[in-house]
Amino acid sequence: MNEWFDRYLKGLGAADAILRPEEAKLVLELAAEAAHVSGARQYAPLATYLAGRAAAGQSREGRSKVLQGAIGAATQAGTAGGDLGLETDS
Repeated sequence: MNEWFDRYLKGLGAADAILRPEEAKLVLELAAEAAHVSGARQYAPLATYLAGRAAAGQSREGRSKVLQGAIGAATQAGTAGGDLGLETDS
């Protein structure tokens, strides 16, 4: 997509991975929707991560469908109404 992402993917050991512009746009749209609808911006990276997990191994068309579905799912999920639940008992 651009040189920064090329270097980033190389650092991840995934230099052969491709981030297509249309997928990048969908991921950014998902992040915006998750942050807006949930009312909590920290939900955006987690929602996009989960969508990426769901899209893993899919064809190009399959990834696009998963990402489009994830945008709809974020809308339907509504407001967060609570914290992330990351606190653990020690």
